[in-house]
Amino acid sequence: MITVPDTGRGTAIFRLTPARCNIFVISRQGRVILIDTGIHADRGRVESALSRKGIVPEAVVLTHTHFDHAGNAAWLSREYGAEIVVNAKESESLAKGDTPIPSGTLSFTKGLVSIGRRITPVFKYEPCRADHVFDETFDLGRYGLDGFVMHTPGHCAGQSAVIIDGEVAIVGDSLINIATVKIFPPFADDVGELLRSWKKLLATGCHTFLPGHGSPVSREALEAEYEKRRKG
Repeated sequence: MITVPDTGRGTAIFRLTPARCNIFVISRQGRVILIDTGIHADRGRVESALSRKGIVPEAVVLTHTHFDHAGNAAWLSREYGAEIVVNAKESESLAKGDTPIPSGTLSFTKGLVSIGRRITPVFKYEPCRADHVFDETFDLGRYGLDGFVMHTPGHCAGQSAVIIDGEVAIVGDSLINIATVKIFPPFADDVGELLRSWKKLLATGCHTFLPGHGSPVSREALEAEYEKRRKG
C-alpha cells in the first residue's frame, strides 16, 4: 500500500489500485486527475477502482508513453472524457501506440532490451491522440491544482514529472524503488540527461518523490544517490 499524507494545501495524492505501474490520483476540492494508466490487462481493476471511489478524472497526465504507463490512455479518454496531457517528444509515439523500448543501464537489462526489441509487437498499445502537448512545462491550474508538469528527460526523451504544491513530485521512471532496485532506474536512454533531471527535481524543493514503480523516495535518499552518481 502506498500512502502519501495530504499536502499542506490539502491536496490528496494516492495510488488508485495495484497495476503494472503506479497509477496516482491527485484530488483537490472535488476535482481529480490521474497520472499514468497501466497496461490493457489492468483495465478491469482500474475501472473497478474508479467506480468504487466515485472518480471521474478530468485529465490523465502521462509521465511518458511506454506501454505500461500509456496502455489505457485511449480508453480513459473515450470512456471518461479525460483530457490527455503529454510531452511533445512523446506525442507521436502515443498517436501510434508504439513507443521504443529504452536502453538498459545494467548488464542484465541491456540483455533484456536486446530481446525486447525483437518482439516489439508485444509492447504496442491502443493509439491515442493527446489533447495537450507541451515542451518544457504545463500548468495544472486548469484542473484546480497548484502544480505543473515539467520535462525531465533521461529515462526517455519525453519523460516528465508532475509537481504538486511544491511538496510532492510524481516522477514516472526517472526513479525506481522496488525490492531489487533502489532509485537508479534499470532502463534509461541517456544517463547524463537523467542526472540533470534529478537535479531539476531536487530544485523544486519537493520532499517526496513518487516513482512509476515501487514505493516513495525521500528527498534525503535522492540527494545521496544524486551526489554518488554525479561524483562517480
